[in-house]
Amino acid sequence: MKKQLLASSEMKGRLIPFVQSGDYFYKKAMRAYQQRNLDKAKQHLERAVKLSPEEVDYICQLAAVLSELGEYEASNEWLTFVLDDLDPEYYDCYFFLANNYAHMGLFKQTEENAQKYLNHEPDGEFVEDAEELVDLILLEKSEDLPQELGEEEQLILEHEEARKAIETGRFSEAIDLLENMTDAYSEFWPAYNNLALAYFYDEQFEEAIRVLDLVLTKNEGNLNAVCNLALFYDFLGQHVKRDLMLERLKNVYPIHPDHSYKLGSTFGFLGEHELAFHWLRKVEVTRHSWDVSFYHWMAVSSFQLDRPELAKRYWNKMKELDPTNQIAIDHLTKLEEGTLKKNRVSYRSQATEVEDQKEEKHDYHARMTHLMLLYTRRDAESASLLQTYCKRKDEPTIIKELSAYIALTLSGEPVRVLTENNEFTVTNVNDFPEHVLSGMRVIAELEQANISDSELHELIATTWLRCYVKLSERKLSFQNAKGTAAAMLYIWKSANESHVSQTEIANAFGISTSTVYSYRKKVASLLESEEL
Repeated sequence: MKKQLLASSEMKGRLIPFVQSGDYFYKKAMRAYQQRNLDKAKQHLERAVKLSPEEVDYICQLAAVLSELGEYEASNEWLTFVLDDLDPEYYDCYFFLANNYAHMGLFKQTEENAQKYLNHEPDGEFVEDAEELVDLILLEKSEDLPQELGEEEQLILEHEEARKAIETGRFSEAIDLLENMTDAYSEFWPAYNNLALAYFYDEQFEEAIRVLDLVLTKNEGNLNAVCNLALFYDFLGQHVKRDLMLERLKNVYPIHPDHSYKLGSTFGFLGEHELAFHWLRKVEVTRHSWDVSFYHWMAVSSFQLDRPELAKRYWNKMKELDPTNQIAIDHLTKLEEGTLKKNRVSYRSQATEVEDQKEEKHDYHARMTHLMLLYTRRDAESASLLQTYCKRKDEPTIIKELSAYIALTLSGEPVRVLTENNEFTVTNVNDFPEHVLSGMRVIAELEQANISDSELHELIATTWLRCYVKLSERKLSFQNAKGTAAAMLYIWKSANESHVSQTEIANAFGISTSTVYSYRKKVASLLESEEL
């Protein structure tokens, strides 16, 4: 008896760890699923799969929930993963794939997968449902439906492929796909809007705006086009044009929840917090649960409208969905401390500190590229835009210098520049430091090269700009404009698999081959050093 008491006492003093296994989250997911809380079920299943990545039942249940949420592509990716990598004899996956493809309107794939299921599982659980799917497809074929059905399937697949290319940063590939799509389907507006996004992310800003202008010429009420155009103009600092788009958006009263969602998020990114809150709050009631980004937008708009308790509620919802989300954790901590400031709260929800730095780096590079595009196009109307860059105290000096130089060159009028400590006016190109003048001399030489405008812009963005920024940071200058321009052209052509010799480049610029060789080494050294 004494031993039993001793053993009991030892048990009470021992800390029993609580292990959150895949099975634990799977059971939580099933409870959420039975309560029809599909978003919560999805969240728990994703954690279960992460902890038990080879548990087929968990993955198939996740695929089923994704299908019910309408996320058919994601569901199919998991089902294909099971068949390809885990269990090629898990034949039920073929039926689930067929069902998803039927919802997507891809009837050829529906029939193929339903037939595979029937071939492998003639007495399976879903035989009747699979036979119904096949019969439905055969019936439609026998009724000799128009050929456009196959074209629609192909269109859906190609558009999805282009969308994924954009998401993974393969912008040139997306542009090619979407250009072909818009040529073949002149009123398929989603392709136009994604084409504009691909151009914009690829820093082809004028092309992006041209595409959206075309959409609004043919389809004046296209909300996505107006929203994207407003965001593009805001990013490029073209505030007059942005405000015109903004006024159009203020007169829109969408009925469909997707449009309210797009409108609300756009207003948020444009700093119209009250309108963002209004439209996002309207769409909130249309679903039981939303994603992390949506709750963050609601929290930010609430906080900006001096409703901290409501903001706290939404950031807590965000944290429930993603307990490790650093944005939610940081904002809630500072909110409790009373140290959270409005100017430190952004609508972007996924950025860590490193991602913030990457985004700032991208924005910085994109603005520099835009400046040089304006210069090479000699767009005189842009002088007023460039003046606004010069008057922003928080704008980097390098951008102010180039903006002032280009504005002065385009308009011939004095340019006022504000810095943190003072302001000054430039009236002559000789007012600029040597690193600016030497950089523009190299541009002048590159403009004489036998290449197209688009090639010139790419060369400037990928080669000249990187070298210019690194030298400017150290207040150093290009020493030989012709030699540097020749070296940059040679390096750029070589990188683009153009077979060209240093002698050919030297002859084109009227310099010696040894000069090209010498400056090629200097330019290559700059390009190999740390990125912008």
